[in-house]
Amino acid sequence: MSSIASLGRMMSGLSTSQKGLQVTGHNISNVNTRGYTRQQLLQHESSYLNIGSAGRLLQVGLGVTSTEIRQIRDELADRRYRTENSILGFYQTRNTALKEVEAILDEPYGESISKMLENLWAQAQKLNTTADGVEERLSFIQATNVLIKKANHISDSFVGYQDNLNNEVVKSVVRINELIKGVYEHNEKIALAEINGDHANDYRDQRNLLIDELSGYMEIDYYEEPDSRIVLKAEGRTVVEKQFVTLLELDQTVPASPFVKPIWSNTKEDVFKLDKVISPAKENDTGRLKSLLLTRGEDYVRTDQFGTDGGGNLIVVKPGTSWADVALNDNFSVDDAGNSYLIPKIHKKFNELINELATMTNGIFNGKGIGTHEGNMGVPMFVPIKTPVDYPFSTTINPAVDYNGYMQAYYDYLGEIEDYLVPGNIRINPELLENGGYNKLGTVEKAGDVGDNTKVTKFLSEWSKNRPWPKDSTSPTAPYSKTIGIMGFYSEFVTDIGLEGSGYNSKVREKQTTILNIENQRQAMGAVSQDEEFTSMLKYQYAYNASARMITMLDSMMDTIINKM
Repeated sequence: MSSIASLGRMMSGLSTSQKGLQVTGHNISNVNTRGYTRQQLLQHESSYLNIGSAGRLLQVGLGVTSTEIRQIRDELADRRYRTENSILGFYQTRNTALKEVEAILDEPYGESISKMLENLWAQAQKLNTTADGVEERLSFIQATNVLIKKANHISDSFVGYQDNLNNEVVKSVVRINELIKGVYEHNEKIALAEINGDHANDYRDQRNLLIDELSGYMEIDYYEEPDSRIVLKAEGRTVVEKQFVTLLELDQTVPASPFVKPIWSNTKEDVFKLDKVISPAKENDTGRLKSLLLTRGEDYVRTDQFGTDGGGNLIVVKPGTSWADVALNDNFSVDDAGNSYLIPKIHKKFNELINELATMTNGIFNGKGIGTHEGNMGVPMFVPIKTPVDYPFSTTINPAVDYNGYMQAYYDYLGEIEDYLVPGNIRINPELLENGGYNKLGTVEKAGDVGDNTKVTKFLSEWSKNRPWPKDSTSPTAPYSKTIGIMGFYSEFVTDIGLEGSGYNSKVREKQTTILNIENQRQAMGAVSQDEEFTSMLKYQYAYNASARMITMLDSMMDTIINKM
């Protein structure tokens, strides 16, 4: 009987060594598998058989038993990785957006607005020297036209980039839903496998990969239940719990906007409450999806949108974008860090620059023309592309009879079109671009004096003059007020973008370094080392051979006892 018992002990050693070899082989075969965590076979001694009586008790082991196949994984490092990954996703999106803005503005080495402003200033100086010169007038008009076309292109690029960001929001929501479903499906696979006594470590690796990726999109939290399923939370909302799954849906941001925002499928509430300042101190600077929404904004930067009422009268259907529309918290300025939608803020500031330039120019060049237009009122240099106000300016007042009344009507017209002179909706007056249209540029203040440069001199003076920005500084959400010239304003505008981009870039590098260190810690513990696995393979191979030889010896002994004695 002792030989049979010994055979059982050797069989347990043989079986356990074989399982150890299988685990080691599985580790080696997955050395390059993304997300794979090293597995280890745990063993324990079987119970002992007591032989003898008190005082002379002898214990004989009954072999070895496999305890479990466990993963060598640092759960604390996993949590740290996912927390930092969420912050990294937020700032990577912001950093990418600022790089795109810098590319759109094409500063400082491309065909930039700053160079075009400098060229316009130079052409104005030449015109000031020869106010009635054909070449000088044509060059001034052409320089202005080039500037406005570039401004319109920049505005269109901002709009196009917002459209791209909106597409990224849609793609992100689709991917998030796939990840949430994937976590649920792997929960079920793991629970089913382990309830049957199998190990599900490979499923756990796949589930961990899904959670790692999800952490880049949103702030997450999770814990594992006794049945091996995890309860997963995203942005404070439970999205996976047993058979319960909550996904994201898309809804319109604001009426008449083409943009969408994520909402919860069960309650239809917004996933993100974007009414608070975003900052590291508040620990709400997390997730790529939130960053996409904050970068894109809720709508384009618009001027007033008009329609007609039941009586055919023109009415404002939707007011233009205000600073309050750009701010997250209406009690703070959009210039406060983390309190604005990024692209709308930049777009609206740029609009204000061009609008100020256009309004100033129209107000200055309000004199008479020269040549074929001598003695006649000049035309506005800038006009809107789309406006509820009829173009060109017309009035029943005869300037020869009532000049003051005529001029008042003209100034009223300039006031009506002023708010619509923004990039994307501004152009050089087509009359100035026609053959001989340069004669219609209203540079003459004194009738008959075609060489009068008073208006041009005033333009140069106003250009350099410090003026208040923004125009509406009464709102608490308006940018910080400043008094500065046109070139100075644009320089500060570009500088602020560069500084903000540099800050985001530094934050990205900081988080990448942190995540790399955490990932190195995870790999140091959980990655497969071929040298270590080959050592384990030799260990289990020798143990297997030893058990096999013992079985062979016992088989020979039992054959001798049974068949030869």
